[in-house]
Amino acid sequence: MAREGMPLWSFNQGMGQNIFPVGYTDPFSLYIILMGKNFVYYSIFYAEVFKIFCAGFFFYLFLKKINLTDYTAITGGILYSFAGYVIVGGTWISFSTQAVYIALLLYSFEKLYQDDNWILFPVSIFLIASYQPLDLYFIGAFLVIYIIFRLFENDEKEQKIIFSLLAKIVFLSVAAVAMGAFFIINGVQVMIESPRVSGDASYFNALFSKQPWAGEGVDLGETHYLTALMRFFSCDILGTGDNFRGWNNYLEAPLFYCGLISLVLFPHFLSIGDRRKKIVYFALIVILISPVVFPYLRYSYWLFTGNYYRVFSFFVAIVILLIGLKSIDNIDLKSKTDIKITAVTLCLLLLFLYYPYKNSQIIDKNIRDIVTVFLIIYSALVYLLQFKKIKNIVKVLILSAVVIELICLYNPSVNKRPVISGNETMEKVNYNDYTVDAVAFIKSHDKSFFRINKGYYSIPFLEYVSLNDAKVQDFYGTPSYNSFNQLNYIKFLQTMEIVREKKELDTRWSIGLSRSPLLHSFASIKYTLAKEQKPIILDFAYDEIAKNGDVRILENKYSLPLGFTYEKYIPLKDFKILPKDQRMYVLYKAVVIDESLYKDFDGLEKLDVKEIPKYYLVNEYIKDIELLRKNTLNISKHKQNIITGEINLDKNKMLFFSIPFDKGWNIKVDGKSVNAMKVNIGFIGVPVEKGLHKIELSFLPLYYYIGAAISLIAIFLFGCLIAFKCLRNKKYN
Repeated sequence: MAREGMPLWSFNQGMGQNIFPVGYTDPFSLYIILMGKNFVYYSIFYAEVFKIFCAGFFFYLFLKKINLTDYTAITGGILYSFAGYVIVGGTWISFSTQAVYIALLLYSFEKLYQDDNWILFPVSIFLIASYQPLDLYFIGAFLVIYIIFRLFENDEKEQKIIFSLLAKIVFLSVAAVAMGAFFIINGVQVMIESPRVSGDASYFNALFSKQPWAGEGVDLGETHYLTALMRFFSCDILGTGDNFRGWNNYLEAPLFYCGLISLVLFPHFLSIGDRRKKIVYFALIVILISPVVFPYLRYSYWLFTGNYYRVFSFFVAIVILLIGLKSIDNIDLKSKTDIKITAVTLCLLLLFLYYPYKNSQIIDKNIRDIVTVFLIIYSALVYLLQFKKIKNIVKVLILSAVVIELICLYNPSVNKRPVISGNETMEKVNYNDYTVDAVAFIKSHDKSFFRINKGYYSIPFLEYVSLNDAKVQDFYGTPSYNSFNQLNYIKFLQTMEIVREKKELDTRWSIGLSRSPLLHSFASIKYTLAKEQKPIILDFAYDEIAKNGDVRILENKYSLPLGFTYEKYIPLKDFKILPKDQRMYVLYKAVVIDESLYKDFDGLEKLDVKEIPKYYLVNEYIKDIELLRKNTLNISKHKQNIITGEINLDKNKMLFFSIPFDKGWNIKVDGKSVNAMKVNIGFIGVPVEKGLHKIELSFLPLYYYIGAAISLIAIFLFGCLIAFKCLRNKKYN
């Protein structure tokens, strides 16, 4: 950001991708970005701590707004801010951010509903939709359910009030989306132009075809249901981090935990005198527990994109917590505890913990014992809460027990898993290993555009390799982990059989060309970093040129620059029928063009498929490289969003850039805009005539200015609306 301004395109993600507007709409991530990479270890920590505080504070304000006592609101704020979704989920950053926005949304809705104060509501919607446009649906669905049950709970029968409230919600939501259009439109575009949406690798058909009322599959069923049940008690009762033994994985298994006292308290809603409220709470519990029992309901909530819990599990936790808080508030005000409910609840909770399940061996016995102790303590304290003489002492004991519980149960989450120590940030290990020195050495000696292949991973955890080393260590590579990878790049990898077709997982975890050395020159991979004594990559025309610490720097003798030219082409339909190995080396002989999209190739000669040799010998490879190097772009300037240079052609040719095709790229030849072609399955090609030409490539997201215009107009009108409200209030006051 400091070097090039607002990041729009990044060559550090895969072979290049539109990354706008990542990071801009989340104030917590923006803080981390602005602090710079040298302070990232600290800024992430401070950002998460601040999110915990904000989540608890906004939820406290929300609880006060729905007329819970100070004590209950404080307890609820603590439990919310230290819910499993916030603490364990916060390791993925986005979960804890969502928790802050959800708390703000609930508070802003109550301000709108009770006080007709509408200023905060569009702010919360703006933050949610701008941060992740899909959250407008996922969190919005929860808000709709909450509003319906809130109106029933409040016995709201006045149609005029209901209609007015709903009209305001719709209007303010539309206004918020309009204000965030600059981020939302471009964010949606990135998602649409990804394999998960526009590609053929999707879980939709597999999940949609399942039986609606069927349970989880036989292979996962027992573990799934036991995981869902146990994660109400603790995030770590089935193991921590890589040692997690439950369904799916430590992060994406249900995160229902929101304090054990919530489990003890929430059944006490049955003792509330208002029958209507009992029905409302019971119905709300049924609605949110049903998708756990019948996964098809959960698939449909996630629009059949995956077998997820994520934010849905937090909604379950919020409902359990909210009903529990209302129950303790009722006990506190009436000074009456139903001993039968307390006893039955404790017995059921202990039964759930100690029942001899078939796969009960996955349960951590030590954590189960700790949970048991706290359940008994809470049950006793809830019973004692009814006695007025000791009520204040009991309240202090409950709050103290909550704090001690959180410390005990989160000890494994925080302290018993692999983390980066303070000393490691100063040592040559992990992402600060000698890769950093090797990359700096290369950049100091080579100012051209090039990509680096890395033959190892800098993280020490062997179970999960990192595919985003290039982003952290600041070089251009080819692997990429991204929820929404670049569609055309993934199509190229699928066509080349580097990643599997119709495998949704492969579209996110893309290994790039790291295991395809024959394509290194094609992709402008000029250097490889290796740690072996005799790297196998030396057999693919690489020479060792330097060594930094334990990292060897190898140079590709036959690398091609960004911007080389073809004089022959091969139709896509002919290319696809070739064997895998032939497909790879044909890319050095001819550019692949889809004849169904383009008809005029400016005199390019068609490659005769019969002339393609069965085996690709070294001499022929060198000959092809020399031909492609004959007329290349002499780059004078290259940054993430702009590339300029000159090229002198001896004949009409196709100028090829190993940049994934994106309509946001604007190509100019001699100052005149030209239409880029999608060639070589998913990259940029530009037909250029014989002679000397100036070439300029610049990137701008397709709807950048449209989104900006909508946002500016909406913000101006919203500002006028606030000013009008203030003037009117001043006049009446």
